[in-house]
Amino acid sequence: GKGNFKFYTAQMNVEAMERLSKESALKLAVKNDEFVNHYQPIIDAYTGKAVGVEMLMRWQTPTNLVPPNDFISLSEELNLIIAMTEVALERVCKDLKEWHTIRPDFYVSINLSVQHFLKADIVSFISDLLARYHLPATILRVEITESSLISQPDNAITTMRKLSSLGLTLALDDFGTGFSSLSYLKKLPLDIIKIDRSFVSGIGINDADEAIVDTTLVLAKRLNMHCIAEGVETVEQLNYLVAKQCHYIQGYLYSKPRSAKKIMENLLIDKTELISSNS
Repeated sequence: GKGNFKFYTAQMNVEAMERLSKESALKLAVKNDEFVNHYQPIIDAYTGKAVGVEMLMRWQTPTNLVPPNDFISLSEELNLIIAMTEVALERVCKDLKEWHTIRPDFYVSINLSVQHFLKADIVSFISDLLARYHLPATILRVEITESSLISQPDNAITTMRKLSSLGLTLALDDFGTGFSSLSYLKKLPLDIIKIDRSFVSGIGINDADEAIVDTTLVLAKRLNMHCIAEGVETVEQLNYLVAKQCHYIQGYLYSKPRSAKKIMENLLIDKTELISSNS
């Protein structure tokens, strides 16, 4: 009846106000440069050594550190993601410049949004940035999700090919979570497939998840690609993945995402190996 209708509109009003407030906070955060880069180590499962890191943006509010899941999709809707990524990439290159002196092969992997595939100058932006910091293209990797591939296949393929010709390594992120056709694996100049955490978490629990992990590893091997398993949190998962010849892993079992300063400290402690601890 009427009462329900009023309640419903009041609820909608509250949600609209909350969204507006989040939008204005995010716009202000971009203006005030409130974002920081954190980095999660990617580990060679055979040696236990970190070979690189994935850059994950965090929003540093006065009270807490907001994870990307809470602001990335909104920043895409508000068309802020391009500017945010460009500033984050500048920070990546500053950090890489320092790390490069200690570990020349140590790389950073970055995530590109679907919007980057609508905006052609991401390629020249990355190229100019690497030239300005005198960094080789081999230490920057680009991850694209299946969903952005599905929504902009032609633009994505064109951009990925250009990035590949610059010398960047390319990874398909969240593999198996979308509905992408396997034919994309043939069309794209991919080097790496990232196995999504939703399948990794099912290791030892769910036969279907294990079957998807196994199949992805076999597929990658046949296509001369490497796999990185995401969200590895238990020794059981690690042992399973190593037995199935998954070369690289990423997850809280080894390390949570950490600041550039922490990564640098660990690289200095042992120049050949990143010490894995969650401290």
